[in-house]
Amino acid sequence: MGRDMKKLYTMAFLLAMSSTSVFAGGHGAHEGHGNKMSAASGGSGVHFYGRIYLGYDRIKESGTDGGSVAGLRDNGQKSRLGIKFSENLGGLTLLGNAEYKFDLGDGDATSDSKTCSATLSDCRTFNLMIGNLGLMTPLGYVGMGTFESPYKTMGMFDTNMDTALAMNEHGGTSKGAFGQAGNWEGSLSYHAKMGPLELAYMRGMSDKANSNVGKGDYSFGISLTDIIGGLQIGFVRAHDKVTTTATGGESNDKVFASYQVMPGLGVFYTEEDMDIEDSNVFNNGNVGTTASSVLDGGGDIDTIGIHYTMGNNMIQFTHTNAESRVAADMDYQTIAISNQMRLSKATDITFGISRQGFDGSGSGSGQNDKHKRTVAIGIIHSF
Repeated sequence: MGRDMKKLYTMAFLLAMSSTSVFAGGHGAHEGHGNKMSAASGGSGVHFYGRIYLGYDRIKESGTDGGSVAGLRDNGQKSRLGIKFSENLGGLTLLGNAEYKFDLGDGDATSDSKTCSATLSDCRTFNLMIGNLGLMTPLGYVGMGTFESPYKTMGMFDTNMDTALAMNEHGGTSKGAFGQAGNWEGSLSYHAKMGPLELAYMRGMSDKANSNVGKGDYSFGISLTDIIGGLQIGFVRAHDKVTTTATGGESNDKVFASYQVMPGLGVFYTEEDMDIEDSNVFNNGNVGTTASSVLDGGGDIDTIGIHYTMGNNMIQFTHTNAESRVAADMDYQTIAISNQMRLSKATDITFGISRQGFDGSGSGSGQNDKHKRTVAIGIIHSF
């Protein structure tokens, strides 16, 4: 009964927010493959937006019991519901944003790895993804709160982000708060664009134990767009000030580039040099985070991909080569292909396959021996 009530509560809340959005000015236009959420706006500067994702996926990992695992749900809180507002303060503009993630499949904002108790005391319907308040100044944006870090947002070319086929779920990119996933809580953020130049800086400001980044952690990025027709290049870093294996701190660095070869065809490349634990699969449960070895989490992830648009279809193909500095059998390659079909201005359907193959035997009990294959289809509706 408790789970059913949570589902009903989720749907009722969505209906209420949708009704409010229509009252505020109607549904906005679909904003393209890079941004899956549109916004409804009114004269007050308040914008409601969101997306609903639900998909079927079948995941097979070698070296595990039970064979393939299938699911028809939203694993990982991939649906979103948010509100933005702006207020003119004369020479400055006040900007606010609160965005929550939720799971339409079972009403619990958790991944499959978490089992909710009978009383649901350790689960919730919504989890905060973004929540911040700041000022837009003539020199750029300055704000405080919870943000997606520059390491995640800059050089993020994956059109399947926040779906079962996401590259960070299969080793195509880094993962976690210090990688290409998650968010930074209790942080100060600066962002500016000046012609082709984009700058971003974020710094953790909280000493509280429940913050996912600490005081002194930082991330910064720089990007140049259209320096030559259709070419983008950039660099971004995430730094963990103090870790259990390196008191001087560790960093993840990413170099990225993209180029529009011709109308409808683009190529992209990311090269990540990584040292921070839990932001990749190189520690993989085989090197403990309390070990003295600073190699835990060390390695390189290099990915090249293409985007090809044909009519209402957008094909993404990627190939990843990853080399671990922890152990040779943690090296792997990932190949993924997907097709995103636009059904309307607000609705897409995506299907594809991804395979991550480690250099291990594929039959051992160690996690580094697993080969992971995912076949999935999902639908996204933005509002």
